[in-house]
Amino acid sequence: MMRSLIDHSSSVPDGCIDAVSSQPTIMFINSKCRCTNLVWNSENDPVLPGKGENMKKDALQGGVSELREIRKQVEELNTLKQRKQELAAKEKDAQVGVTKKEKAIADEIKKTIKQRREDLEGTFDGQLKDVGEQLKKVETDKEKKKKKAMLKRIDSETSEFRSENEELRMAGKSVFKQEDIPFIYNNRLFFALYFPRRIGDIGIIILTLAVAFFLIPFGIYTFLFEGVGNLYLGISYIITILVFGALYLFIGKTKYKHQEALNRVLEMRKRIQESKKQQKRIKRQIEKDRDESRYDLGEFDQEIAEYKKAIASIMNKKKAALLEFDGVTAEELKRQITEANEEQLRGLKEEYRKVHHEGKSNLETLNSLSTKLSTEYESVLGKDAMTTESLDAMAKAIQDGKASTIGEAKDFIAGDQ
Repeated sequence: MMRSLIDHSSSVPDGCIDAVSSQPTIMFINSKCRCTNLVWNSENDPVLPGKGENMKKDALQGGVSELREIRKQVEELNTLKQRKQELAAKEKDAQVGVTKKEKAIADEIKKTIKQRREDLEGTFDGQLKDVGEQLKKVETDKEKKKKKAMLKRIDSETSEFRSENEELRMAGKSVFKQEDIPFIYNNRLFFALYFPRRIGDIGIIILTLAVAFFLIPFGIYTFLFEGVGNLYLGISYIITILVFGALYLFIGKTKYKHQEALNRVLEMRKRIQESKKQQKRIKRQIEKDRDESRYDLGEFDQEIAEYKKAIASIMNKKKAALLEFDGVTAEELKRQITEANEEQLRGLKEEYRKVHHEGKSNLETLNSLSTKLSTEYESVLGKDAMTTESLDAMAKAIQDGKASTIGEAKDFIAGDQ
């Protein structure tokens, strides 16, 4: 293809014949002849020399001035790298400052809204507490008066039963006196042991037997014969059984001697017990009665109703106030706090944007210069030579006459090492 551009039959100016291949190196472009240092490949096609090869040759052929220029660019690159680290640290600090300020504003908003809401609730809660205490006091006074009235009612409705019971007790005492029966027998224990009729009497009998045939024998053995032997425990049992058995039989004689009189007293006691049961029923009915009209509690009821109405009103006002606070006041507080800190936050953000932009610009310059040095010099001289120390050493070698070009200085330093 390139061959078609070359006319071997044309007259070739002197100096335009390749000394190696004896091929004409004339390229006709725009009807003009240009001599080029073409290199011919194995297929006799010309190959143009690359730009990189010329750059490499230029870099290696340079002298002290070129080394100074390279050193200047390396120093600039090092400065840009150092600046990159500084700007990265400043950008991080600026970003942290913005984040902290935003968090501080959010915390202040949250704290202020919470405190103001609690203050608002506290105001209403204080009112509710005061009214509630008054309500509780009135309810307590009402309950006291009601209880007093109920006791008076119970006393009134059971007075006949109590009077009758008192008459029966006096009649029982009169029978004991007339029949010459010891008054010691006029008690619940005697009638339970000798005239058992109720479940309670059975309990008294069991308890009496437990005391007589367990507690007392063991008590005697513990205090008088402890550690002596089981024989004395048996003796304690025998003595106790004999004593209480004899005492029971002795008292029992009174029962048989005054059987009729005791039966009459027993009947009186029975009527007294029935009367007491009736009084308890009356008391329970009165206590369960929900009708308070007979106790004259209207004044208390009216006052209680007023306090309950006041509590309901305060609760409604509290609810409405909290709704307004959450919907309006909280947003207003948020706006005020945000505006109060807006200028400072804007300054911090502006500082961050400035540092960020400077860092971005610095990075672009750094990347551009790094690419240039890597492409034009590092690929020729090597990475180890791209330091100020190495560049200074090569410049000194040229100045001292030990080398005339950068390439020779590089080789000299490499051989010296």
